[in-house]
Amino acid sequence: MTDETTVPARHVDIRLDGVEIDGRLFAYPVLLEDLAQIFTTEPFDIPPSKRNRGSWWWRAEGVAAGTRDEVHAESLRFTVDEVDREVLIEGVPFGEEFGPTGPTYPSRDFGTGFVMVHRSDPGPDQHVREVIVEQKVPRRRAAPRKKAPAPAAPPTPPAVVGFADLNLKLAVVQVLMYEKGLLTPRFVVDDFVDTCEREIDLVTEGHEPIPEVLAHFAALEIPEELLAEVDEIYMDGGNDVYLQVAPQWDGESSAFDVRRWDDLDRLPALRSVTVMGGDEATLALLRDRGIDAQPL
Repeated sequence: MTDETTVPARHVDIRLDGVEIDGRLFAYPVLLEDLAQIFTTEPFDIPPSKRNRGSWWWRAEGVAAGTRDEVHAESLRFTVDEVDREVLIEGVPFGEEFGPTGPTYPSRDFGTGFVMVHRSDPGPDQHVREVIVEQKVPRRRAAPRKKAPAPAAPPTPPAVVGFADLNLKLAVVQVLMYEKGLLTPRFVVDDFVDTCEREIDLVTEGHEPIPEVLAHFAALEIPEELLAEVDEIYMDGGNDVYLQVAPQWDGESSAFDVRRWDDLDRLPALRSVTVMGGDEATLALLRDRGIDAQPL
């Protein structure tokens, strides 16, 4: 394995038909195995899970690939502020399109995907940290549903419950819908935006919660009896529910922090909570209720 200090600089050109690295073109969708053959170090592999999209990270190379199937690189991120490399966008230095200052994640749609940069926080030292190419995931359009015959005697609808804090409700939805599969149908944001009145760009808008998706979950009815199935809540920036509400969220803001815990009595089986963004007062409140509370 090549020592990290001797990793060569690389020439990268993000093109409409693929990504060219040191003169070799990798057509979309880029295969992870092809990337592994050209980099000099072994990647750090984080497999996909029900909470996170997976990634292959070549730390010494300053390259990270996001993947959902462990076969294709859905996104490629090239570090430019700590690695000596030239990154072009369609043959032109990226800085001519994306300068050092401005919004944190500016982007451009090039048809089959998006090219964007990740800038550091605004300030006198703001600069571009990464150049990113993101492939669009084809949206699946649901087949027309057949109307079911009306039952002779409609069943009594189950009792439903609302929440004082929408972020606590999202944490419950994560457990019931995405982890245990009890709350159906499973929400898929790519399908949802096809039904919206306005056109929603999941890449450019997805760094913050999308209002229409938040409204959907706010109105979602959860049968009362399902709440007794929530025994553990693990809040993590890669949770499926957060990636539906804000598909490009970086996990660093407080957008999904729970601020009110008024509805704990409606979760009688809850014994463990990993809190995202919680302070000592929050942990103490939960522990006083007999809940094993830990910070993320």
